[in-house]
Amino acid sequence: MSLHYAKRSLNFFWEHSKKWLATSVILTIFKGVAPIISLWLTKELINSITSNLQTNNSDYMQVFLLLCAQFLLSIIVASLQKIQQYMDRHEITKLSLKLNQLYLRKTTTVPLNAFDDPELHNYVNRLQGDKGESFLSPYQDLLEVCKSVITIFSFLIFLLSFHWALFILSIISALPIYFVQSKFGNKKFELIKSQTTNLREMNYINYLLSDRHSAKEIRIYELGAYFINRWSSIFSMNAVRRLNLFRKQQISEVGAEGVTSLLYMLSALIIIWLASETTIQIGDFVAIGQAVQGTQNMINQAAFSLARIYEKSLYIKDYFEFIDFEFGNNDLVPRVEEFPIPLKKGIRFRNVTFRYSNNTKVILNDISFSIRHGEKIAIVGENGSGKSTLVKCLMGLYPITSGKIYFDNVDAELITHASLRKNITAIFQDFSKYPFSVKDNIVFGDIERATDTFLIKKVACATGVDEFVGKFENGYETILGNFLEKGEDLSGGQWQKIALSRALYRDCQILILDEPTAALDPKSEKDVYMGFEKIAKNKTTIFITHRMSTARLADRIFVMKNGRIIEEGSHDELMLLEKEYYRMYKMQTHWYSSNKVF
Repeated sequence: MSLHYAKRSLNFFWEHSKKWLATSVILTIFKGVAPIISLWLTKELINSITSNLQTNNSDYMQVFLLLCAQFLLSIIVASLQKIQQYMDRHEITKLSLKLNQLYLRKTTTVPLNAFDDPELHNYVNRLQGDKGESFLSPYQDLLEVCKSVITIFSFLIFLLSFHWALFILSIISALPIYFVQSKFGNKKFELIKSQTTNLREMNYINYLLSDRHSAKEIRIYELGAYFINRWSSIFSMNAVRRLNLFRKQQISEVGAEGVTSLLYMLSALIIIWLASETTIQIGDFVAIGQAVQGTQNMINQAAFSLARIYEKSLYIKDYFEFIDFEFGNNDLVPRVEEFPIPLKKGIRFRNVTFRYSNNTKVILNDISFSIRHGEKIAIVGENGSGKSTLVKCLMGLYPITSGKIYFDNVDAELITHASLRKNITAIFQDFSKYPFSVKDNIVFGDIERATDTFLIKKVACATGVDEFVGKFENGYETILGNFLEKGEDLSGGQWQKIALSRALYRDCQILILDEPTAALDPKSEKDVYMGFEKIAKNKTTIFITHRMSTARLADRIFVMKNGRIIEEGSHDELMLLEKEYYRMYKMQTHWYSSNKVF
């Protein structure tokens, strides 16, 4: 982990986990010295029993006291372990809340065009799982290392009191394990990172095979077996790579453990030599063996914890990289201006060009126009002509590549996002269907006015929602869909009326409708727009439509083609030109009047 992200991690941890750290350090110190205390008690217990047996001494009070001390120590250690586990779980829960809040704020504030960047989806996929546990894990391992170091140091001092060679051999024996764990910890993370795209595809296929909306096509086109085979192929390919890495790690660990065993054998020979050359008691002999083995185990455990710290620190680095990453953020100057209230002159585009990042294809090409405040504008054109992109740039969802957008005389790039969102609302063709109540689905348009029942009723009547909601037993409290609980399953047209109500519920100056009535028949669509016109009076309205009959309701019509506005005017004016709009209108008139579909 770089120094920058190490500081970010430490600052965040210190801000939120000081109490956990202070208490854990105290517990760690005690748990670190507990093994040497236990070893000393064992040594004294064996020596006491041996002495009593050799001298036929029947006074076993010292033995009893040592057994009581061992029992008390084991109870204390077990209790501290449970306390630590509870503290860890509590801290993980708290950190998960903070980290997920920060993560979700990031995902909800990145520019809309960031979702066209695969790197965003790679980050999101890699950061799945319990963030609190992943974040706390390195600090838990660091405390484990500290505990091991305390235990190792006490064991080494004990061994050094018998022979310096035992001290040296115990330290050297852990180095191979440490190097193996460090090496493969890095390789495992890099493997996971390289497989992110494949894992995303697997998750998507899993979603397709279990999603209600895709279930129809999966069955009609008999795609189930194909997608299962595709998922299985990716799974097998990823599994082979993971197993190969695991196999290499196991081979390396066998070699490292072989070196450790050899060094332990040398230590055992030294212990035997000490027993033959010096007068040591049986308890001392047993304690030396346990100390050597305990030292090696603790060093191995410390090595494993250090390797895991490195592995988990890569996750933390990934997390803060995502939080800091500027996904297509073009805000080169601070946004300090407020949206003009009320809007007087209207909207002005000046030589606006847009292309996606890392893409040379121009989506909007040098567009200029003006819209008067209160004017109703229809935008028509073939698919891919740039209609939806234009309104997304207007709303600030896409940062324009060049040119300027003005509201009155205020540069849109200087207006705060909050002020911009407050004064412009939209409903798109792919609107969200929230599995909550009818009321919730409407008031989500302006959650700050969630209790305005009069306005809820007003917009619902204007869009036709009130007609079918009135038939529901629970009225506006009726749950929609069956995703979270049993509710009313609406038709596509009814859902579109709900979404339209949500857009109208927001008290804003500019309303944008990007083909929200595509699922309605022409008559129902016209009725909705007539109702919409009443409630949206004195507001600037822009609506995208493929139906020329709907476009006639607008004051002016923009005709788009290949990222440009090629015609502009009222319905009658454009019909007189007999160009693109005329061609499109006549084509649809022919469709509606013809008895043949093809």
